[in-house]
Amino acid sequence: MAPPKPTRPELPDVTIRRLEDVLTGLAKRFGDLRGKVELDPQPRITLQEIGGLAAAKREIQSLVFALRRPELHRRWGTVPVKGVLLYGPPGTGKTLLARALAHEAGAAFYHLRMRHIAFKWYGDSGELIQEVFQALGGNGRSVLYLDEIEALSFDRMFPGEEARAASRRVITVVLERLEALAGMEETLAVASTNRPDAVDPSLVGPGRFDRLIEVPLPDGDEKREILAIHQRRAEAAAGRPLFRNVDYDAILARTVKMSGGDLAEILQRALEEKARREGAGEQPGPVETDDILRVIEDYRRIKEVVEKIRYGQYL
Repeated sequence: MAPPKPTRPELPDVTIRRLEDVLTGLAKRFGDLRGKVELDPQPRITLQEIGGLAAAKREIQSLVFALRRPELHRRWGTVPVKGVLLYGPPGTGKTLLARALAHEAGAAFYHLRMRHIAFKWYGDSGELIQEVFQALGGNGRSVLYLDEIEALSFDRMFPGEEARAASRRVITVVLERLEALAGMEETLAVASTNRPDAVDPSLVGPGRFDRLIEVPLPDGDEKREILAIHQRRAEAAAGRPLFRNVDYDAILARTVKMSGGDLAEILQRALEEKARREGAGEQPGPVETDDILRVIEDYRRIKEVVEKIRYGQYL
């Protein structure tokens, strides 16, 4: 018989208010933080709600124990990891894994979108990041998520010596704060990247982001699991069956090199089309295989345009 799953420890209201006050104070100093620095005191996504990624989820579960029960590491003569780098293609679930880690560990989730921070504050981004790191101390269990950490290499976005100097300053701040986490059992820094080749090498290594976790594209069985999860979620929200006679083999054959995010978007668009038709006065039936296949073909064309724009080929 499997042991019961531990319940998520909820943060006390006074801790949540203190965390919100911290973010309010940062906004007064640096301006509007929306879309750049966000706080979720009690993230709700669980590891069971993420399809596929069995190996990555095992690694995440070990990090949960590092935060919730650091004494286990002491019993076995080891030191908990303090910096983790999630890497893999876009849409594979890196942010979901980071949120699920915070949920399972009963931790607050700080989400720093590094690219947006770099464009907004540029030379002052190091100061903002330092303030966020410092705010973690004494405010309970927390996961600090640095999304798209390759954006710290400013010289890839802004040419010139000034950008290189600013990049070195902010990377130095991050390295210093990572070292300070060694004495903070309740805090873990998690970074993510779609471009591991663009991450500054000094950020990866012992005492830094020294645990690398690959978050790859899903295989066939994982795609089935992802589709089933999103189907159940939509039907639970609607309170009724929404899909009928779906041939997953036919669908999977048309989703080569697609991510979990792509699959979720495809089902979303198929459901949106049904809502549009009902709004136009029709009486559409449940989503079937042909509906999804039509969406896949349209979605493929859109992805091709996006990729051409991203790599400067659609000019």
